[in-house]
Amino acid sequence: MALVLLSTIAIACAVATIAESEFSTKIAQVYIYKAPWFLVWLAVLCINLFAVTMTRWPWEKKHAGFIVTHYGIITLLIGAIIGIQTGFEGNVTLHKDKGPVRKITVNRSIIQVESPNDSALYVMPFDASTSRPSEKRPRVFEVPQTNLQILADGFSDNLIKEEKLVPSESGSPGVMLRFTSPRMGQTLEMPMVLDAKEPQERDFFGLARVVFQSELPPPKQAGGVETQMVFGKFAPVVSGEFKASGIRVVLGADGKKISIAAPDAATVTYLRSEVMKSPIPFGESLVTVDEYWPDFEMVGGRPTTKSDQPNNPAALVRIQNAKASEGDLKPALFAVPSKDGIRYQFQRGGGTYAEGNAKVGDTISTGWADWQVEILSFYPKAAMRSTMQPGPPLPKGEIGVPGFRAKLISPENNGSETRWVASGDITSLTDGKNVVRIGYGLELRPTPFAMRLLNFEVPRYEGTETPSNFIATIEFKEDGTGFTKTGTARMNHPASFPGTLFANFTGINYKFSQAEWNPRDLGETTLQVLYDPGWLLKWVGSLAICIGITVMFYFKPKPKVL
Repeated sequence: MALVLLSTIAIACAVATIAESEFSTKIAQVYIYKAPWFLVWLAVLCINLFAVTMTRWPWEKKHAGFIVTHYGIITLLIGAIIGIQTGFEGNVTLHKDKGPVRKITVNRSIIQVESPNDSALYVMPFDASTSRPSEKRPRVFEVPQTNLQILADGFSDNLIKEEKLVPSESGSPGVMLRFTSPRMGQTLEMPMVLDAKEPQERDFFGLARVVFQSELPPPKQAGGVETQMVFGKFAPVVSGEFKASGIRVVLGADGKKISIAAPDAATVTYLRSEVMKSPIPFGESLVTVDEYWPDFEMVGGRPTTKSDQPNNPAALVRIQNAKASEGDLKPALFAVPSKDGIRYQFQRGGGTYAEGNAKVGDTISTGWADWQVEILSFYPKAAMRSTMQPGPPLPKGEIGVPGFRAKLISPENNGSETRWVASGDITSLTDGKNVVRIGYGLELRPTPFAMRLLNFEVPRYEGTETPSNFIATIEFKEDGTGFTKTGTARMNHPASFPGTLFANFTGINYKFSQAEWNPRDLGETTLQVLYDPGWLLKWVGSLAICIGITVMFYFKPKPKVL
């Protein structure tokens, strides 16, 4: 019997491993590891192993290895069940300049429903990605304190937001722009509505800005932008469209330090690794180290590095007027509403290079490669309507925004207009009379303590930009007692809380390991959080199994001599 149970569990674990690699960890957990049948199977195995040991009663010395091995397996399985039922794995993102955090995001999807009767928020477990609702197999949720129901009858792995411009008597001027690039075969539609409080600004693939506001900015003359290619062992190469700044940048022979000097200012020296891609104020200018090559050479007309050793260190430095912000230097399209269209102005490098008027149907050349912009529609009074719609299938390995299709059902109405509920968003469902707000996403689990990031460091390998470690210093403060502890999470060396000998020994401990970091913001880090109360039983059980097997094979009792 035990062999049958063990064989079944082994097959189930093999199937779970395949499911985890082909689909996701969540699929393996829902259908196997955390499935009720699997837990029942483990419990039956424990009972069977216990019964087998009792068949040897009364125990003799020769049964020692057999008994220890079987009870070791039972202990291991009990620890695994405790870990599955009460333990969890999640993550938390901490910011150095923000307050403490008291919640951890765990890999468990839920829906939150706001009841229209008492405005209370109710949480229900629901993972649409593992139990996908469809028209043939819909899921129904009761709205608490009401006779309403939410019907989920569709699922998508990749929801995308569609914004439409619609006429509205209470709205503001709005315009629909369509950007096209014949060479790249790309099209982008961009609806914009005038905001009375502040200009509406959109990012154009990180290459430019599009701003819709009430008045055009005054025409500007382009400010100074100068680039220098500085070498640790050779004279710099200076280029610029404007008058040279007079600033001299010197790179150390080993590439570790960079010095900035001017005829009327003292020389200032920085560690290059600390100022990469960060503007350095220097007089009326901003100096930015954009790129660095430890062993510079040109290949195919492009700069590259032959090795990680500082044999020929070089850096690309940009010097700009401090009064011209990064936003001013990035190409921008400014538009304001007119009688039957827009007035527009293009800027680059802080200066204006084109302006004019355009009405519906006109196409304007942007000057950004071959991109053109067409005025599709214009409304003196308009509003923005955003909806979520299923996008194209994603390539394997890519993760989109999941969500499900839902509608509100009441006894008087068989169904409202269907809406797609995206992960991380709040969506309103209505049947014309009642309004229910619903949210879908990962569960935020509260912790009995607060976490705050004190410092985050990313040391580099000497002579390179490759991180050698990630060091997060975290402050923990227990609720109620006020007990405070500072922990440090390094690569392969997690921080723990409460971190006492008893907590570490029993497994009633929260462990924090480095998971992600933001190269653009070293005041932010994401930590993986592990809590496993079954840790001690699993280790004791594993040790008992090893001891029992050793005793059975290597410490056999000597046969009695007659």
